[in-house]
Amino acid sequence: MSSDRAPRSDVEVDPRPLSAGEISAVVAMYDLGEVSSIRPFKAGSSRAPKASLTADGGRYLLKRLAPSRTDLDGLRFQHRVIDHLSRSGFPVAEVQRSRDNRTIVNLGVEHYEVSRWIDGRRYGYEPREARAAGAAMAAMHDLLEPMQGEAPKRRGYHDRGDVASVVLDLAHGESSSLLAATAALMQTARRDVRRFWSDLPRTVVHGDWHPGNLLMGADRVAGVIDFESSCVEQRVSDLANGLLQFTCVREIGTPVSAWPVAVDLNLFESMFGGYKLVARVSPEPEEIACIPSLMIEALSVETAITLRRKGRLRSMTPQDVLPWIVQRLEWIDRHRSELTAVCESA
Repeated sequence: MSSDRAPRSDVEVDPRPLSAGEISAVVAMYDLGEVSSIRPFKAGSSRAPKASLTADGGRYLLKRLAPSRTDLDGLRFQHRVIDHLSRSGFPVAEVQRSRDNRTIVNLGVEHYEVSRWIDGRRYGYEPREARAAGAAMAAMHDLLEPMQGEAPKRRGYHDRGDVASVVLDLAHGESSSLLAATAALMQTARRDVRRFWSDLPRTVVHGDWHPGNLLMGADRVAGVIDFESSCVEQRVSDLANGLLQFTCVREIGTPVSAWPVAVDLNLFESMFGGYKLVARVSPEPEEIACIPSLMIEALSVETAITLRRKGRLRSMTPQDVLPWIVQRLEWIDRHRSELTAVCESA
């Protein structure tokens, strides 16, 4: 991707931070008690600025919702999901209700939510933590299955119609061959999954199950956050994305060229084993057969959509990261049989 290309109108830009007056006005809508501390909180999407609050009632996270997330029906569904999981004993950050019993409050055109703070640490890429992440996903899937009729219509990453056009739009300059390779692997994976897709078990899925959205405790998941992508989908879509995201060990500060392209099979087996152990119905052979292709789709879609929106992947240019992405996709494609065999024997 040429660095001097004019920015697109849909490239993501950081919004203004939360102001003191804005925070004060939102907090006044809640019964949190006296607030003793307010601090900016930088983690997560920059499109949704946040602040941590310490008050008489405990610690909370205030968030101004991202412009793309102001579909109020969708937000209310997310909050019902969180409430249902919380009442079932599943670890989530409960959304707080305002004085007039709303989970979403507004100042003018902006919308906000306040959730209870969860103490936890980052996922450490240990087999016991991968097992805990898989077990938590399975428990969540089973708990949310009855809520399918309430979910808004939304597509996950499988067979997204807009992605092919995005890849073509991005394919130019020195990155064109890498994007073409990504598109070819994605198209083959799509066709492979289509053979089974319509008959696979469905539930309400999280939609963005990656290490940044889980907080870990001692050999357990302390909290799951960010249900913004939740929708009704085949459950294996969540599982495959989790297996992709939780099995690539990367040391912070190392160049992308030093990242491993191979899936860590110990983590892969642990996460799948945790899911299988807890799921009310074990993953079916057809679901297992789809996992490598869905992993390829998930990484391809994430790459294309993020490059379109931001022009970069995190802080990395396409020239930095696309060679690694293609190598990782090719590794998954070459090792399909090995990955499915691990699932079958777990």
